[in-house]
Amino acid sequence: MLYRKGSIFFNEMQDQPKVWRKVLETMASKSASMVEWIRKQNFGQVVYVSTSDFYNIGLSAAKITHLVSGLNSLAVTASELMFGRRPPYDARIRTLVVVLSAPEIAQEIGWGVERLKQLDPKAQIIAFEVGESASLEEGLAITSIVFPELKGKMKIPILSANGILLACMTLVGWICGKQVLLNELNSLPEILGAHLKDWQVKAQQIVLMDKLSNIVFLGSGPFEGVAKEAAYLISRVAGLPSTSNYFIEYRHGYYGYATNQTLIVGMVSNTFRVVEERVMADLAITRARRVMLAEDGANDLMTRCDDLLELKSGVSEIARVLLLLPVVQFMMFYIAMSRGVNPDNPKHLEHPRMQLKERPGVK
Repeated sequence: MLYRKGSIFFNEMQDQPKVWRKVLETMASKSASMVEWIRKQNFGQVVYVSTSDFYNIGLSAAKITHLVSGLNSLAVTASELMFGRRPPYDARIRTLVVVLSAPEIAQEIGWGVERLKQLDPKAQIIAFEVGESASLEEGLAITSIVFPELKGKMKIPILSANGILLACMTLVGWICGKQVLLNELNSLPEILGAHLKDWQVKAQQIVLMDKLSNIVFLGSGPFEGVAKEAAYLISRVAGLPSTSNYFIEYRHGYYGYATNQTLIVGMVSNTFRVVEERVMADLAITRARRVMLAEDGANDLMTRCDDLLELKSGVSEIARVLLLLPVVQFMMFYIAMSRGVNPDNPKHLEHPRMQLKERPGVK
C-alpha cells in the first residue's frame, strides 16, 4: 500500500473510474422503463431530498436540472420537510421527488419522505440509494435504484457522493432527452482515469501551506453544491474550519476574516468566468492564498491568483461539475494527512453520532 494512513481512501479513489462505469451500467439497465415512465408523467418540477453531504450533491443536481431541462428544481433537506406544514414547493405542479439516501442517513431520510407523503400525496417519488438493498419503506417510493458498488470500506463513505451525482445527472439526461449530455457522461470514467494522477499531484501542491487556519470554497451555479461538499468534507474529516460561499456574493464583506493563513479556492465556471476572475484578483488585498480550479488557464488566468489547477477535460461546464469532486477529495486527503488525521477513520469522529429516537417536527 502507498499509505499506511488513508490507504483505504487512496485505493478507493483509484477505483473511481471503474465505479463510475458500474453506476452508468446500472442506470442504463433502468433507462428503457424509466424514460418511458418519465415521458408519460410530464413533470413540471424536480425536487431532490436528502441530508448530510448528499444534500450538497442534491443542490448541484437541482442547479443542473434547471439549467439543462428548464424545469423548476430545488434541493431540500429531510429536516426541512419535517419542520414544515406545507411542501416547500408549489404542489399544484406535477412534481418528481428524487430521494438520495445511504445507510447512515436512511432513518432521517425515511422520516422526511413520510412527512412529504402527508404534505403532498400526489408527489411521484423515486430513490437513488447506496447499499445492498432499498431502505425506504414499501410504498414510499415508486422505485428505488440501488448502487451496491458505492458502499465503500471507509468509516465515512465520502466517495459515494460522486456516484450519486453521476446518477442524478443521468436522470437529467433522461428527463430532457439530451443524448449529447448522456454521451458526455459516458466519457467521464475514461477522462477521470486519464487525469486522476495529475490532479492528485496538483491537489497536494495546492494545500501545502506553512500555516493553514481555514479554507473557503467559492462556486457559482451548479458549482455551489460542490463548494459546499468540499467545505463539509474538510471540516468533518480533516477537522479544519472550512466554509463555502457563492462566488460573486463573497465580495460583499464575507472575506473580512480572511488572512495570510487562509486558503481561498475558486471553482471557475464558463458562465461567470470573467467576473470570477475579477473577484479572485481583488481578493489579493486579503493576503490569502488564492487558488482557482478551471478547465484551462486561458486569458492569463494565472496572473489573477497564486496557483491554478487546470482540468483539461474537454467536456462541458455541466459535466465538469462532477470532475471537481475527486479534486477536492484529494485536497481533503492531503490536508487530513498533514494534520495527522487518518482519513479512513478520523479519531475526532469516534464518538457516536447523536441518534434521533423519534421523528421531530409537527404532527
